[in-house]
Amino acid sequence: MSLPTLPKDLSFENQSVLITGSNTGIGLELARVFLRRKAKTVYLVVRSLERGNNAAALLQQDAIISKENPTAEIKVYQCDQSSFESTLSFAKKFKEEVKSLNIAILNAGVNNMSFVPTVDGWESNFQINYFGAAFVALELLPLLKEGKKNGVRSNLFFMSSLMHSKASVSTTAMLAEDVNVLEYLAAKENRPWDPSQPYSISKFLLTTFAEELARRETDVVSTSGCPGIVLTELDRNLPFWLKGPVVLMKKLIGREVFNSAETLTPAIITDKTGTYWADGVVKPHASLLDTENGKKLQRKLYEQTLQKCKELDPDISLLA
Repeated sequence: MSLPTLPKDLSFENQSVLITGSNTGIGLELARVFLRRKAKTVYLVVRSLERGNNAAALLQQDAIISKENPTAEIKVYQCDQSSFESTLSFAKKFKEEVKSLNIAILNAGVNNMSFVPTVDGWESNFQINYFGAAFVALELLPLLKEGKKNGVRSNLFFMSSLMHSKASVSTTAMLAEDVNVLEYLAAKENRPWDPSQPYSISKFLLTTFAEELARRETDVVSTSGCPGIVLTELDRNLPFWLKGPVVLMKKLIGREVFNSAETLTPAIITDKTGTYWADGVVKPHASLLDTENGKKLQRKLYEQTLQKCKELDPDISLLA
């Protein structure tokens, strides 16, 4: 299948871009894409400042960036989405120092196939891939809306996966009146027997959040998408019996990281809010989202996510 290519004259001149999980893999290459196309400022949001600074140095040494965008700013911020405290600390610091933003790419994620609790005691796939990204998104919304005032469309992109369509979710259990969806999904006792499910579920939830946010916030374009099978290190936490086949598959059909980043860019800068993308074009989302219970779960998840974010940051500006 031939993948779309970016127009040669596509430019992000005078625009600012934030990318989480950007010290390596597709996050780093997305930063390269935007810097090569004259983005004014790129914010690398990473767990480790040392690795983030090393990534910034690599980008500054890029020959095309040096030639085409020599005055670009690359700034590094620390944020660990496995920690409520770290995520909140990042948001407060960033909003103190930055007053507007054009594009936010929420890429940080993990794929843990065993139960790994975060420092807050939540299941790590759920907290990092879903809740941490949703929390950061809500914190950044005011800056993205401010960025739109410059006459440039503001975009918020959530890194999902085709695996979101494989999620097996018990809507009956989670739609029960006395069930808090966040607490249910964060708990070890509710972890599915299939070790691949926590990752798939986290990406399913992220896609639902992007769609629901798009319905409620019209000033910012919200989308999600899959980068495809990419030659990155996301499989580093897989068990030994699965890592071999996955590595082999990636060698056979995996995409080079920079090419995958370019293919993903149309999903990031589109004006088609609420859409899900793969292979550079809009694709159908998980069929569960078309069921009545799926829609109810989407609304409940969104509202309870807002409640938890408000609990963690009373000053956050939320959408009802």
